[in-house]
Amino acid sequence: MSANGYVRPGDPNFGIGLLAAADNLIEGNFVTGNVTGIRLAPVAIGNLIRGNVVLGNPPVLVSNNAPENAPLGFDILNMSETGANTFENNHCVTSMNAPCATLRPAPDVIPIVTGLIFDPVRVRVGGSLSATFSGSNLNATTYFDIRFRAPGATSDDVTFNWQQGTSASHSVASNTAVGDWTITGARAHQDVNDHSGPFESVRATLTVFTSAF
Repeated sequence: MSANGYVRPGDPNFGIGLLAAADNLIEGNFVTGNVTGIRLAPVAIGNLIRGNVVLGNPPVLVSNNAPENAPLGFDILNMSETGANTFENNHCVTSMNAPCATLRPAPDVIPIVTGLIFDPVRVRVGGSLSATFSGSNLNATTYFDIRFRAPGATSDDVTFNWQQGTSASHSVASNTAVGDWTITGARAHQDVNDHSGPFESVRATLTVFTSAF
């Protein structure tokens, strides 16, 4: 949601506004280019604002068009009482009465997966392997969801929180299907319950086999 119109004196400008709203979920939005990115009026209560990226509010153009409103501009502006609404895992630079996971620009904090390596790439049923993710803003507390194609399957499946930390060991259960298991995407996130982001295109193949004896 970006640059939602010219700002007239006295009129609030926002990307997402909860003016007299209750019990809403605002999740997974990118909001930029407004005097205020997300604005909650004093009477807004019981709302959950989660997993949003809110940056660049207000932009220079809007500030110049309506300089009288610029001092009120925030990425997230919460005018309701503290605790009346819930904020989880939002990324912003400026906020009022609305905690953010970080106050650094989103490219500096959002975890992104760019690669996955299995070691070894061939493993026997009952054996073990290590999986190592690479990318940006990944650490020991990062969770990884994977999208994969099982041997002989014609569509992908998804597993949430398959791994925590960039590198971990995995055991191959005795009932695991033999053949090629192909990872087709991965999603990194810091909140164990947040699976709202897109999968990054990551490809890696693990071959599972049985002993000849």
